[in-house]
Amino acid sequence: CWAFSNHDVVRHTTRWSLSPEAHRTYLAVLLSMRGSVCLYQGEELGLNEADIAFEDLHDPYGIRFWPAFKGRDGCRTPMVWHANLQHGGFSDAKPWLPVAEEHASKAVDAQERDPDSMLNFYRRMIAYRASRPELVKGTFDVVEADECFLSAIRTCGRQRLFTAFNLSGQAREVVLPAGAWTTDHDAPFDAGDGTILPPWQATFKEAS
Repeated sequence: CWAFSNHDVVRHTTRWSLSPEAHRTYLAVLLSMRGSVCLYQGEELGLNEADIAFEDLHDPYGIRFWPAFKGRDGCRTPMVWHANLQHGGFSDAKPWLPVAEEHASKAVDAQERDPDSMLNFYRRMIAYRASRPELVKGTFDVVEADECFLSAIRTCGRQRLFTAFNLSGQAREVVLPAGAWTTDHDAPFDAGDGTILPPWQATFKEAS
């Protein structure tokens, strides 16, 4: 199972110091992997690691090694459903861990109204993955790869999809494989039809 975050590690938005644009591009990489993908609650809202006060900790490791290691409670805080409700709408009773104040503005009800929100981007990217068998179960043939860039051809039966991900703040030239390729505008990225991939962008091109 492919995953970036879970209940035992710092949320990847914080761990990798991701901007919203970077977060979206890394998600595109994750959801382009063959096989099963696991998403950890809250990452679809773009939640950062919560800073939990010592008196609110429950993780034995955090209590024992504070402040050198603050434990794992920062990634285990409640899901925030409603920005203006107590405990983020998670519960009427006091939850096991407090809701981080900075998470309230990223609550589900706030993001559902914004078509450009992180939550709605996750929904579009998940739907796109589901529509492309090449991503879910296709072969993975790397075209180019370095620490800031990845491109590959995904093949499932007669369907072929070229994918490229710019994981940097600099524009990158995309070298297309031989053949005719047409940008799939159903993908939730607006990288254009050219061969220059803007910073923190992805492109998906169909063989034609």
